[in-house]
Amino acid sequence: MKKKKETAIVQKNVSFKRLVYEALPEAWTFHMLTATVLAAVSWVMLKIMSGIAETAGGALTTANIRDMLLSWRGPVLFILGMILVFSYVVVELLSKIYLCSDIFCGKRASIIHELKMGICSLKRFATPFGLLVIVFIFIAVPLTGIGFSISLTRSFRIPNFILDVVVQKTLYAVSYIILLLLLVWAAYRYCFTLHAVLLDGLSPSEGMKKSAEIIKKHGKKLAFSLTGLYLILVFIRIMVYMLFQYLPGVFIERMGSTLPHDLVIDVEKIAETGMISDTEGFVILYRTLSAFVVLMGGYLYGVTTMLCSTYFMLRFTRYYLDFTGEKKESYPERPKKSRYFWKLIVMIAVSAGVALLSLVLGICYNFIIEREEPVKIIAHRAGGTMASENSKEGLELAIEQGCYASEIDVQRTKDGHYIINHDDDFKRLTGVAKAPGEMTMDEIKELKIADTTGNGESHSVVTIEEMLDIIKGKEKLFIELKGKTADQRMVDDIVKIVKEKDCVSDVVLISLSYKVIDYAETNYPEFETGTLFFAGIGNVANLNCDLLIMEEKMATDIRINQIHSAGKTAIVWTVNSKDGMQKFLDSNIDAVITDEIELALLVREELDSRTEFEVLEARLEDIWKD
Repeated sequence: MKKKKETAIVQKNVSFKRLVYEALPEAWTFHMLTATVLAAVSWVMLKIMSGIAETAGGALTTANIRDMLLSWRGPVLFILGMILVFSYVVVELLSKIYLCSDIFCGKRASIIHELKMGICSLKRFATPFGLLVIVFIFIAVPLTGIGFSISLTRSFRIPNFILDVVVQKTLYAVSYIILLLLLVWAAYRYCFTLHAVLLDGLSPSEGMKKSAEIIKKHGKKLAFSLTGLYLILVFIRIMVYMLFQYLPGVFIERMGSTLPHDLVIDVEKIAETGMISDTEGFVILYRTLSAFVVLMGGYLYGVTTMLCSTYFMLRFTRYYLDFTGEKKESYPERPKKSRYFWKLIVMIAVSAGVALLSLVLGICYNFIIEREEPVKIIAHRAGGTMASENSKEGLELAIEQGCYASEIDVQRTKDGHYIINHDDDFKRLTGVAKAPGEMTMDEIKELKIADTTGNGESHSVVTIEEMLDIIKGKEKLFIELKGKTADQRMVDDIVKIVKEKDCVSDVVLISLSYKVIDYAETNYPEFETGTLFFAGIGNVANLNCDLLIMEEKMATDIRINQIHSAGKTAIVWTVNSKDGMQKFLDSNIDAVITDEIELALLVREELDSRTEFEVLEARLEDIWKD
């Protein structure tokens, strides 16, 4: 009996470029599947965390965090938050490094295998140094823009109102810059830590030490190579943007230059009669193509960004392997399971779906872009940068410019009066390092405040009564109950003063302290009240107040819709950049608080003069970002 001849399978070696070509389809599949898994995990975890935060009758925000964290909810939310963070680290970093390693070793890669490896490796980070690495990824990398980050905190930034304070004080600004430089140095020095821990089985502290040794020996070469690689990948992304977004956009704009941009398509009438005019047909075509260019261009740019990120990780992993072992010029080819044909079918299906969605958007354009009323503008610290902060002149200019409202900061003096001042003391504006609560009204009236516009003039400290006299019947006044004296007594006193001035309908009481606002809303329901916060979990609309005033990063469409569904007002603060203005003045937010009133008015004019393509581009790009 003849034995069957056994054929040995010889795995051919290929160059790095060929390996990348073979591996990118796997990376695309891996990214799509892991993104789906991560989205499901995130949705479940956030639902649970929101439910826990809401059991206290509201939501967890920076305005009520102290009381919430002192209850049983604090430790539970912390544990769930850490689980969510580690989930992102596993899916977006650890499993991706294992994927790169398997690609270089010629092993078959699967989402289950890589995720399992990533989860199993977590125990190595259960040390002080391991937690330090995770915290660095979570917070420091987004701040510096150097290193591998997770999408959960990729857009993390210091809130604008804190940065404003940092920039205004030289010592704080210098300290912040030094801190950033130290973080950049640490990010580069320990950039191979994760690879050392995962691929060589080292502890985090050993991995940091090994990374430092590699950088000491190969740092200059690595910096030069990474800079070149970064520029190439940026160039690729720019070319994709030009080819699939910018140039098609220019063509679409020219196509629609002769069309009416205020035409309302009566969809119901067209459906009933089956008749459509030539103008309506061309407008629908123009709007449909506009939506297609924005959606497909955004999708292709997103895929390109993902592939560039994967290629960067492959190159980075190759550097680590070369620096820690024998440098290789060839690698085992990938197992033939790329299924290019099916991936092509998926791409075609995506394109067809985008085309269908674009047609719907083109026909229903008016329903999509319709806004009930323009976003209101609120001047920060009385008149923003138009006048000295918290001044009577600022209020008068805000009224002159047609602002909906002005925001001011009120604090209590030692003898029970209420004056307008932002900082905890008067040092920045007067040179006197005393808090309002440490000085009498007579002492404060002797102070001379330097004009914050830089014109060399000086002003006296203003009282709440003077501010109320100016705005009565002209604009809203958002009175922020500020500082250490913001308590129930302040609420009672301010309410009494406002009633004496007959300005109840002209005033909104706001504060960073939810305890204070909860008291005001409960005891004085005739007053409008608002809570300021820059971070939160849960449905913030459950908070006992009329207005929810959020920092920019918190003001997502989902959160704004939650607030509106509860019949409450959504406001964002403090929006001072042009990009921020363009985003929020074109959103479903009710109002923006800003220092730059003139810029806000200019941006509003620019938004009103946009074409359909520009409107769709802005709206749909915001959806892609979310």
